Amino acid sequence: MSGDIFITGGSGNTGQALLRRILADPALKGAALTCLARPGGRRGNLERFPVRIVEGDSSDAASLGRAYGGEPTVIHISSIFHADEVLRGCRGMERLIAISSTGVFSRYRSLAGSIAAGERAIERSGVPYTILRPTMIYGSPADRNISRLIQLVRRSPVIPLLGGGGSTFQPVHVDDLASCIVASLERPASAGKTYNIPGGSAHTLKEIVSIIAELLGKRVVTIPVPFAAADAAVRLYERFASRPRLRREQILRLREDKSYDISEAARDLGYAPMPFRDGLSRQIRLMR
Repeated sequence: MSGDIFITGGSGNTGQALLRRILADPALKGAALTCLARPGGRRGNLERFPVRIVEGDSSDAASLGRAYGGEPTVIHISSIFHADEVLRGCRGMERLIAISSTGVFSRYRSLAGSIAAGERAIERSGVPYTILRPTMIYGSPADRNISRLIQLVRRSPVIPLLGGGGSTFQPVHVDDLASCIVASLERPASAGKTYNIPGGSAHTLKEIVSIIAELLGKRVVTIPVPFAAADAAVRLYERFASRPRLRREQILRLREDKSYDISEAARDLGYAPMPFRDGLSRQIRLMR
């Protein structure tokens, strides 16, 4: 592949994993990288890499247009909700790779329709695109899900699990997602397609807690919490809390199984994600 690359969301966990992967890939050696940074954002995360940093906001098409330098390839990581702004702000791009979410399939996620609308805007734009839908992303000490669960298991010998923790999850390691983005750059067969990007193995939440405890060398007891009781408690909490930190939608989404087929991504992108246990072991070593 030749040509320069413009990246939104480069300062986040996925963006930093992507930059490491691109810079290590001989096929992308000649590409100049430009990363968008919001004013007051995490610019420092980008300064460790040999990239050009420009200020702008991917949620504002005018701001994005001023920052965009005509790079032929755009990798949009920051938010699928900003798809329209990216399409308007990066006019003239020849290739777009956008990160969406398997949350588009949720019956309970209030923004599932907005995720679908962002994908449709990209599909109808006329720009050669690849849309990648990761599941829950883990692998960084700063992620907002698995790292918190690791900390909880580390601190507490008793873990409450909604519905007994029977729902299935298939988290994807951030390095595997980065490898898919790079493969999308390098493989023409991915143009015009959308791929689900789950991790290498699916587990119930109870199994995930058990794997974490085993890797930490801890013994934990899980206590099943009925969904009905949790639902009633969160409804009451939402009613009286001025700024609720937990919402009913989050409880309902824990009832959904979240496992997906990787065959299309394997065929077109050579996708072979690591098993969850291996990725989790890496993350725990980083957190130590």
